[in-house]
Amino acid sequence: MELDSFDRHILTILQGANTTPQRLIGEQVNLSAASVHRRITKMEEQGVIQANIAVVDPAQVGQRITVIVEVELASEQIDLIDEAKKSFYYAPEVQQCYYVTGETDFILIVSVSSMEDYELLTRRLFLAIRM
Repeated sequence: MELDSFDRHILTILQGANTTPQRLIGEQVNLSAASVHRRITKMEEQGVIQANIAVVDPAQVGQRITVIVEVELASEQIDLIDEAKKSFYYAPEVQQCYYVTGETDFILIVSVSSMEDYELLTRRLFLAIRM
């Protein structure tokens, strides 16, 4: 999808506050609310807008510890990489996952409530797959 300046401005507003009423977005970008609605719908259908989410304060929900984890796989076999990705995807503690180049294969951003929970997570994630 080709994005014009209106689309980009709409996206900037939505990324700052995705609950902004379309009427207010329209006022900011000089379009009607109906036009803003059509553009947002099209961007959702085309996959430009992938999700509307809420960003949660980890401390407010008991996840007080953030850990950055480097993961190195034993080998770079495609099935092992896919298994690791799937494992990380389905672990709710894994907030972000990056598949990177170099000696490290993945970098994970993990949120847990205690170091004990982190240890349990590492056992579940790293012993469950053939790293």
